[in-house]
Amino acid sequence: MLDDKIVAIKDQPSPDEDEVLPAHTSDSDDKSITDQVGNLVDDVRKLAEAELEYYRTKLSVNMAATKTVLLLFSVAIIVGATGLVALILGILLILSHYWGPVAATALLTGSALLVTTVLLNMAIKRARKLPLDENDP
Repeated sequence: MLDDKIVAIKDQPSPDEDEVLPAHTSDSDDKSITDQVGNLVDDVRKLAEAELEYYRTKLSVNMAATKTVLLLFSVAIIVGATGLVALILGILLILSHYWGPVAATALLTGSALLVTTVLLNMAIKRARKLPLDENDP
């Protein structure tokens, strides 16, 4: 089997010594380099399109997750506010048996306003400490 291949190689005619084939011409080199640069540009374009599609897909997945988180956060705030209202009404009903409806309402309203004032003052103090501009000390 190996002998057949060796014989086949020996049977091929060798090029004549008078015929000299040019190894490469400048036109073929220019076309080759031009083709290579064109192929490189096409490959870069395809890579950029693939990267763009990847980041679009990643962003859409992140947006879907963000929407879910915001929806859950909104529902939690609504349920928490509803629970807070129920607590206030429950305390109001309990206190109205001991102090009467007017005094219980005044006590709860005053307490809620006091807590709101304290929390707002804390928020304002912390907001004033925030650096709003990088050049400000």
